[in-house]
Amino acid sequence: MQRWLGLFAFSALFALPALAGDDVAAQLAAKLGVKPQAVTAGPIPGLYSVVLGPEVAYVTADGRYLLKGDIIDRTDGKNLTAEQRDTARLASLASIGEDNMIVFTPPHPKHVLTVLTDIDCGYCRQLAEDMPQLLSDGVELRYLAFPRTGIGSPSWDKAVAVWCAKNRQVAYQYAMRGQDIPAGKCNVAPVLAGYEFAQKLGVEGTPVIINEFGQLIDGYLPPPQLVKLLDEQSTPQEQPY
Repeated sequence: MQRWLGLFAFSALFALPALAGDDVAAQLAAKLGVKPQAVTAGPIPGLYSVVLGPEVAYVTADGRYLLKGDIIDRTDGKNLTAEQRDTARLASLASIGEDNMIVFTPPHPKHVLTVLTDIDCGYCRQLAEDMPQLLSDGVELRYLAFPRTGIGSPSWDKAVAVWCAKNRQVAYQYAMRGQDIPAGKCNVAPVLAGYEFAQKLGVEGTPVIINEFGQLIDGYLPPPQLVKLLDEQSTPQEQPY
């Protein structure tokens, strides 16, 4: 994704001295402008893993080459990058915090979904309409604002109005039914946090749904299909050998 590739000053990476182990990781972290713990030895010798918010990339030890893609262990078929990426998504969401979300919690939660939502998105509105059924099925819904048309757009203003409301839950439900929410003045940081998180993910469509394990769910699903998928994802899979 060009957005996060642009975070790197590539010219600063081409002249790393030959160092060993942790020294290389520390040098790379400094050059990339990330925390030291974000850079670790990768699964392939000479390749280092870099956590960039909710995303994962790889950098060669000399800092010259940056790679984005999945590394799969052919001995067991495990996608090593996907596991690390799921963990990175959860860490990013934890750093945003529920204070910046609109949360609907059922009495006995079985699953937790974090949803990047756009007030003007038809499928987001359908998901909001499905919410009573999902809550009765034990699905907690945590909404983050993602006005796709960008900062200052009408969708952005609607998101700000909802997140500035005294009762965000009520305001969100009214907004998703197409009703206007009076504009309010407040700190727009919660809306910006969701928007920037979506930018780092490199997503454009909504709703963007993330389960409690950090896995992305591809778009809208009707409640029966969604709950079935969540049940399957939370059940340990038997190995084929």
